[in-house]
Amino acid sequence: MIRHRQRLAKPTINGLILDRVDSRTENDALLAHIVAESILTRLDHRLVEAKNIYVEDFKIPQIVMFYKMAQAYPHIFESHAIANQHLLRAAEGLDWIAAFDIGIGKGRQMVELLDALARRPDPPRRVDVIALDPVTSNLEEAGAAVRDAAARAGFEFAYHPIHGMLESLGDDELARVAELAPGRLLINAAYTMHHTRHAVGDTEQRTRLLRRLAALEPRVLTLIEPNANHDTENIARRFHHAWNHFGAVFELIDESALDASSRFAIKEKFFGREIRDLFGVSDSFRCERHEPYESWLLRLARAGFEPAPRVELRVELPAHSSLDIADGLVRLDYRGETLIAVFAYRPSAGGSER
Repeated sequence: MIRHRQRLAKPTINGLILDRVDSRTENDALLAHIVAESILTRLDHRLVEAKNIYVEDFKIPQIVMFYKMAQAYPHIFESHAIANQHLLRAAEGLDWIAAFDIGIGKGRQMVELLDALARRPDPPRRVDVIALDPVTSNLEEAGAAVRDAAARAGFEFAYHPIHGMLESLGDDELARVAELAPGRLLINAAYTMHHTRHAVGDTEQRTRLLRRLAALEPRVLTLIEPNANHDTENIARRFHHAWNHFGAVFELIDESALDASSRFAIKEKFFGREIRDLFGVSDSFRCERHEPYESWLLRLARAGFEPAPRVELRVELPAHSSLDIADGLVRLDYRGETLIAVFAYRPSAGGSER
């Protein structure tokens, strides 16, 4: 039955794949092409290889591409700024803080947090950064960046890199984090939790991970996540949410002042990689498993968190975008579509819901 359906689907999917993809390709056609190419690669990679698709290429260094992407998609760095404002609020009055950054990447958000702490009239005396990342080079580059920021600020400083993923950390490793920072722990997870792996059909793994973080008793947990339902094995539902989410992202990119070539490269390379993971990788191994913000709200409540106090936010977004602010939640919207959600929660007195 499955093979029969695949035979029927191949001609339709094949018809959506373009022979040429460049900066003149319309958004709907580009998005359909990337999805169709990904699915057909999974069904029969020989058909895709036989098409010899021409994809316009631009020799843009990766770091330049990243900053162009941030210019075209300002919600990303603004989400960091929102999370940092909650982290700063939780750090008020502390002489010593410890920031546990889950998925630190290159350390940009932590550098901005340290810079903001240094500008306070009563900055902390000491800061520890506990960095978790599965990529060794990220830990090294982030370590250099946060050390430089701490030196500029004149903080006593310590850097504690942990190579790995949150779901692979043992109880003893998390216990060492708690022992390092009793009463002064801040936790940040930006664009990280949707990468945590779980068995197909396991809807509880991420709630268990959040419950383990609640047990560390942080002063605040900030969580930044794209808003889309991609953590589903129902391909039709996944396609519906991917089309809405990435369609809005592509439109947002077109609102930027970047040239057409840069806009195309961001769509095809940056976000095309995510789309190809969604549809071209088997469900047991794909890593782009975004969830809608309502799902994270439920997980946080069940894990034993409650909304942190609101802060008076300073945010700069273009006129076509807006914020929707509630207790513990800030949604960054584009023309009514929520693209990114920022959560600020703390352990509740009542503990987790079983």
